[in-house]
Amino acid sequence: MLRYLALWLAIRAGRWVPAGALYAAARAGARLAWATSPGLRSVTRDHMRHVLGIAAEEAAVDRAARGAVRSAALYYADLARYSHLDPETSFAEVESYEGVEHLFEAWDRGCGVVMVSAHLGNPEMIVQALGPFGIAPMVLTEPLAPRRLHDLVHGVRQHTGVPFVPVDRAGMRRAVAHLRSGGALAILADRDVMGSGRPVPFFGERALMPHGAVELARRTGAALVTGFVYRRGVGRYRIVMEPALPIPRTDDRAGDTREGMRLLLARLERGIHAAPEQWFALAPVWRRIPR
Repeated sequence: MLRYLALWLAIRAGRWVPAGALYAAARAGARLAWATSPGLRSVTRDHMRHVLGIAAEEAAVDRAARGAVRSAALYYADLARYSHLDPETSFAEVESYEGVEHLFEAWDRGCGVVMVSAHLGNPEMIVQALGPFGIAPMVLTEPLAPRRLHDLVHGVRQHTGVPFVPVDRAGMRRAVAHLRSGGALAILADRDVMGSGRPVPFFGERALMPHGAVELARRTGAALVTGFVYRRGVGRYRIVMEPALPIPRTDDRAGDTREGMRLLLARLERGIHAAPEQWFALAPVWRRIPR
């Protein structure tokens, strides 16, 4: 209930409060969350130890972990602003589009595109800012609880007309049909939100990771393109797109998926490592996995 009320108030304030003040409040909230939540400190420090490596000094780990919490708060500040921004304004807030030609090349094939990113910076800016390019992706998202929070967040996300679809059986059927019709689908693939992931190496240790993006691309023949949005300041972003991954499509479905996941996670690792303090996955990624 508290989370819902805080977000509801932030969305209402987003129309009237200057962006700088909204982001300052988000940073203050992040400092409070860091100071009062031992669990949050433990999770984010563990994540940063994996990303930065075992040789990283504790001061660097701590600094990056604090940044991750701050990045999460800034993401929600962005969400509060979304309901008041049109696609043209979102487009103007992106300072640079690097490698966007890779997305266009995949799109021009006409076989569908699976766009994959991570909880990094503000991944939703990719789909919010693509309108002027004539690409309108469908977005698969984590179902939120309680339902009223889910409806609030998705109502804000969809105000520009981009459909956000929960990752469930019905959502997956819609995703397959959308890709087969030549559409674009956006997915975050750095956390097992549905509890159906399989163990694969990620930053040097096995983690349960979702295979859906790779399996959808393999099943439908769609291209799989990775991209990341890095925060550059108050309402300023840098988008980096990478060439389509060569997803294998042989008679060995399991082998194709394993190889596709290896290629995809290498891309995600590189994208996260470029700005670890902006990786705001706040739920544990590495859990005890039975052998």
